[in-house]
Amino acid sequence: MGNLYLWINILAVFFPLLLSFNKVGHFYRRWKILFQSIAIMWLFVVSWDIWFASIGVWGFNSKYIIGTDFLHLPIEEWLFFLCIPYSFMFLYDQLVILNTPNYFKKIERYLDFTFIGIALCFLVIGIPKLYTTIVSTLVILFTSLIYKINPKNKGVFYMSYLVVLVPFIIVNGVLTGGVTEEPIVWYNNAENLAIRCFTIPIEDFLYYFLMFEICYLAYEQIKKTTQKDSP
Repeated sequence: MGNLYLWINILAVFFPLLLSFNKVGHFYRRWKILFQSIAIMWLFVVSWDIWFASIGVWGFNSKYIIGTDFLHLPIEEWLFFLCIPYSFMFLYDQLVILNTPNYFKKIERYLDFTFIGIALCFLVIGIPKLYTTIVSTLVILFTSLIYKINPKNKGVFYMSYLVVLVPFIIVNGVLTGGVTEEPIVWYNNAENLAIRCFTIPIEDFLYYFLMFEICYLAYEQIKKTTQKDSP
Protein backbone atom coordinates (compact mmCIF):
# COMPACT_ATOMS: atom_id res chain seq x y z
CA MET A 1 0.00 0.00 0.00
CA GLY A 2 3.03 2.27 0.33
CA ASN A 3 2.93 3.04 -3.37
CA LEU A 4 -0.83 3.31 -3.91
CA TYR A 5 -0.71 6.98 -4.96
CA LEU A 6 1.97 6.11 -7.51
CA TRP A 7 -0.19 3.36 -9.00
CA ILE A 8 -3.15 5.72 -9.24
CA ASN A 9 -1.04 8.06 -11.37
CA ILE A 10 0.23 5.23 -13.55
CA LEU A 11 -3.23 3.80 -14.17
CA ALA A 12 -4.68 7.27 -14.88
CA VAL A 13 -2.21 7.93 -17.68
CA PHE A 14 -1.56 4.40 -18.96
CA PHE A 15 -4.13 4.19 -21.77
CA PRO A 16 -3.88 7.85 -22.89
CA LEU A 17 -0.10 7.45 -23.12
CA LEU A 18 -0.38 4.15 -24.96
CA LEU A 19 -2.95 5.54 -27.41
CA SER A 20 -0.86 8.66 -28.05
CA PHE A 21 0.92 6.69 -30.77
CA ASN A 22 -2.20 5.51 -32.60
CA LYS A 23 -2.39 6.03 -36.35
CA VAL A 24 -5.37 8.37 -36.19
CA GLY A 25 -4.51 11.01 -33.60
CA HIS A 26 -0.69 10.95 -33.38
CA PHE A 27 -0.91 12.85 -30.11
CA TYR A 28 2.83 12.43 -29.53
CA ARG A 29 3.45 14.87 -32.38
CA ARG A 30 1.92 17.63 -30.26
CA TRP A 31 3.80 16.80 -27.07
CA LYS A 32 5.86 19.98 -27.25
CA ILE A 33 2.71 22.13 -27.21
CA LEU A 34 1.16 19.88 -24.57
CA PHE A 35 4.05 20.10 -22.13
CA GLN A 36 4.36 23.84 -22.64
CA SER A 37 0.67 24.10 -21.74
CA ILE A 38 1.10 21.92 -18.67
CA ALA A 39 4.08 24.03 -17.59
CA ILE A 40 1.93 27.17 -17.76
CA MET A 41 -0.73 25.44 -15.67
CA TRP A 42 1.94 24.55 -13.11
CA LEU A 43 2.77 28.23 -12.65
CA PHE A 44 -0.78 28.98 -11.56
CA VAL A 45 -1.67 25.77 -9.72
CA VAL A 46 1.37 23.91 -8.41
CA SER A 47 2.75 27.09 -6.82
CA TRP A 48 -0.07 27.30 -4.32
CA ASP A 49 -0.28 23.53 -3.98
CA ILE A 50 3.23 23.74 -2.51
CA TRP A 51 2.18 26.60 -0.25
CA PHE A 52 -0.97 24.82 0.91
CA ALA A 53 0.95 21.64 1.73
CA SER A 54 3.49 23.66 3.71
CA ILE A 55 0.86 25.35 5.90
CA GLY A 56 -1.46 22.37 6.35
CA VAL A 57 -4.37 23.25 4.07
CA TRP A 58 -3.95 19.67 2.85
CA GLY A 59 -1.39 16.93 3.22
CA PHE A 60 -0.47 13.37 2.31
CA ASN A 61 -0.74 10.13 4.22
CA SER A 62 2.67 8.51 4.57
CA LYS A 63 1.06 5.04 4.44
CA TYR A 64 0.32 5.39 0.73
CA ILE A 65 3.33 7.23 -0.67
CA ILE A 66 6.94 6.28 -1.32
CA GLY A 67 8.23 9.03 0.97
CA THR A 68 10.34 11.09 -1.44
CA ASP A 69 9.44 14.78 -1.13
CA PHE A 70 10.40 17.92 -3.01
CA LEU A 71 9.20 21.37 -1.92
CA HIS A 72 6.74 19.87 0.59
CA LEU A 73 5.14 17.67 -2.07
CA PRO A 74 5.66 13.90 -2.46
CA ILE A 75 6.91 12.73 -5.82
CA GLU A 76 3.47 11.25 -6.45
CA GLU A 77 1.88 14.70 -6.25
CA TRP A 78 4.30 16.03 -8.85
CA LEU A 79 3.39 13.10 -11.08
CA PHE A 80 -0.30 13.82 -10.47
CA PHE A 81 0.14 17.27 -12.04
CA LEU A 82 1.66 15.62 -15.10
CA CYS A 83 -0.44 12.47 -15.51
CA ILE A 84 -3.90 13.96 -14.93
CA PRO A 85 -3.51 16.97 -17.28
CA TYR A 86 -1.96 14.65 -19.86
CA SER A 87 -5.05 12.44 -19.74
CA PHE A 88 -7.38 15.47 -19.89
CA MET A 89 -5.66 16.94 -22.89
CA PHE A 90 -5.35 13.62 -24.70
CA LEU A 91 -9.13 13.25 -24.59
CA TYR A 92 -9.71 16.83 -25.74
CA ASP A 93 -7.15 16.60 -28.54
CA GLN A 94 -8.53 13.33 -29.87
CA LEU A 95 -12.08 14.65 -29.91
CA VAL A 96 -10.84 17.61 -31.96
CA ILE A 97 -8.77 15.45 -34.32
CA LEU A 98 -11.70 13.10 -34.89
CA ASN A 99 -13.93 16.09 -35.73
CA THR A 100 -16.37 15.28 -32.98
CA PRO A 101 -19.51 17.42 -33.43
CA ASN A 102 -19.50 20.48 -31.19
CA TYR A 103 -22.85 19.91 -29.55
CA PHE A 104 -22.27 22.86 -27.21
CA LYS A 105 -21.47 25.36 -29.96
CA LYS A 106 -24.62 27.42 -29.43
CA ILE A 107 -24.28 27.56 -25.65
CA GLU A 108 -20.52 28.06 -25.26
CA ARG A 109 -20.90 31.61 -23.94
CA TYR A 110 -23.62 30.52 -21.53
CA LEU A 111 -21.32 27.81 -20.21
CA ASP A 112 -18.64 30.46 -19.62
CA PHE A 113 -21.11 32.46 -17.55
CA THR A 114 -22.29 29.32 -15.76
CA PHE A 115 -18.82 28.43 -14.50
CA ILE A 116 -18.07 32.05 -13.62
CA GLY A 117 -21.34 32.15 -11.70
CA ILE A 118 -20.64 28.90 -9.85
CA ALA A 119 -17.16 30.06 -8.91
CA LEU A 120 -18.52 33.43 -7.79
CA CYS A 121 -20.99 31.67 -5.47
CA PHE A 122 -18.15 29.61 -4.01
CA LEU A 123 -16.11 32.76 -3.52
CA VAL A 124 -18.87 34.69 -1.76
CA ILE A 125 -19.70 31.79 0.53
CA GLY A 126 -16.12 30.68 1.11
CA ILE A 127 -14.18 33.86 1.89
CA PRO A 128 -11.72 33.78 3.70
CA LYS A 129 -11.23 29.99 3.52
CA LEU A 130 -7.99 29.62 1.57
CA TYR A 131 -8.80 26.68 -0.70
CA THR A 132 -12.27 27.90 -1.62
CA THR A 133 -11.15 31.48 -2.12
CA ILE A 134 -8.13 30.83 -4.31
CA VAL A 135 -9.59 28.14 -6.55
CA SER A 136 -12.82 30.08 -7.15
CA THR A 137 -10.93 33.32 -7.83
CA LEU A 138 -8.69 31.66 -10.40
CA VAL A 139 -11.63 29.95 -12.11
CA ILE A 140 -13.36 33.33 -12.42
CA LEU A 141 -10.23 34.92 -13.88
CA PHE A 142 -9.39 32.18 -16.38
CA THR A 143 -12.96 31.54 -17.47
CA SER A 144 -13.34 35.29 -18.06
CA LEU A 145 -10.18 35.14 -20.14
CA ILE A 146 -11.59 32.23 -22.13
CA TYR A 147 -14.78 34.22 -22.67
CA LYS A 148 -12.81 37.18 -23.99
CA ILE A 149 -10.36 35.26 -26.18
CA ASN A 150 -12.94 32.69 -27.31
CA PRO A 151 -10.41 30.01 -28.33
CA LYS A 152 -11.20 27.31 -30.86
CA ASN A 153 -13.21 24.21 -29.97
CA LYS A 154 -14.52 25.64 -26.73
CA GLY A 155 -17.63 23.49 -26.83
CA VAL A 156 -15.45 20.39 -27.24
CA PHE A 157 -13.45 21.51 -24.20
CA TYR A 158 -16.62 21.72 -22.11
CA MET A 159 -17.80 18.37 -23.43
CA SER A 160 -14.40 16.86 -22.54
CA TYR A 161 -14.70 18.18 -19.00
CA LEU A 162 -18.08 16.50 -18.59
CA VAL A 163 -16.63 13.23 -19.87
CA VAL A 164 -13.63 13.31 -17.50
CA LEU A 165 -15.90 13.85 -14.51
CA VAL A 166 -16.42 10.07 -14.43
CA PRO A 167 -12.72 9.11 -14.10
CA PHE A 168 -12.24 12.21 -11.93
CA ILE A 169 -14.75 10.92 -9.38
CA ILE A 170 -13.07 7.51 -9.40
CA VAL A 171 -9.50 8.83 -9.05
CA ASN A 172 -10.30 11.55 -6.56
CA GLY A 173 -12.60 9.23 -4.67
CA VAL A 174 -9.70 6.85 -4.12
CA LEU A 175 -7.37 9.70 -3.15
CA THR A 176 -9.80 11.08 -0.58
CA GLY A 177 -10.49 7.80 1.19
CA GLY A 178 -13.24 6.18 -0.83
CA VAL A 179 -11.62 2.73 -0.74
CA THR A 180 -8.97 3.04 1.97
CA GLU A 181 -9.18 3.19 5.74
CA GLU A 182 -7.57 6.62 5.70
CA PRO A 183 -7.42 9.17 2.85
CA ILE A 184 -4.29 9.34 0.75
CA VAL A 185 -4.77 13.11 0.54
CA TRP A 186 -6.31 14.78 3.60
CA TYR A 187 -7.88 18.23 3.76
CA ASN A 188 -8.13 20.80 6.54
CA ASN A 189 -11.87 21.53 6.50
CA ALA A 190 -11.27 24.90 8.13
CA GLU A 191 -9.94 26.06 4.75
CA ASN A 192 -12.79 24.74 2.58
CA LEU A 193 -16.57 24.58 2.68
CA ALA A 194 -16.48 21.14 4.36
CA ILE A 195 -19.01 19.88 1.79
CA ARG A 196 -18.24 16.50 0.25
CA CYS A 197 -19.50 14.71 -2.83
CA PHE A 198 -18.97 11.15 -1.66
CA THR A 199 -15.51 11.65 -0.09
CA ILE A 200 -14.45 14.46 -2.47
CA PRO A 201 -14.36 18.10 -1.29
CA ILE A 202 -16.74 20.06 -3.49
CA GLU A 203 -13.96 22.52 -4.37
CA ASP A 204 -12.06 19.74 -6.15
CA PHE A 205 -14.55 19.90 -9.02
CA LEU A 206 -13.46 23.50 -9.60
CA TYR A 207 -9.84 22.54 -9.04
CA TYR A 208 -9.92 19.96 -11.86
CA PHE A 209 -11.79 22.40 -14.08
CA LEU A 210 -9.13 25.05 -13.41
CA MET A 211 -6.29 22.68 -14.32
CA PHE A 212 -8.07 21.64 -17.48
CA GLU A 213 -9.08 25.12 -18.62
CA ILE A 214 -5.59 26.58 -18.19
CA CYS A 215 -4.09 23.70 -20.20
CA TYR A 216 -6.79 24.04 -22.86
CA LEU A 217 -6.40 27.81 -23.18
CA ALA A 218 -2.60 27.61 -23.34
CA TYR A 219 -2.73 24.67 -25.77
CA GLU A 220 -4.97 26.46 -28.26
CA GLN A 221 -3.09 29.74 -28.00
CA ILE A 222 0.28 28.06 -28.53
CA LYS A 223 -1.10 26.11 -31.50
CA LYS A 224 -2.48 29.34 -32.95
CA THR A 225 0.86 31.11 -32.58
CA THR A 226 2.76 28.14 -34.01
CA GLN A 227 0.51 28.04 -37.07
CA LYS A 228 1.01 31.77 -37.67
CA ASP A 229 4.78 31.35 -37.52
CA SER A 230 4.77 28.42 -39.94
CA PRO A 231 5.85 29.23 -43.55
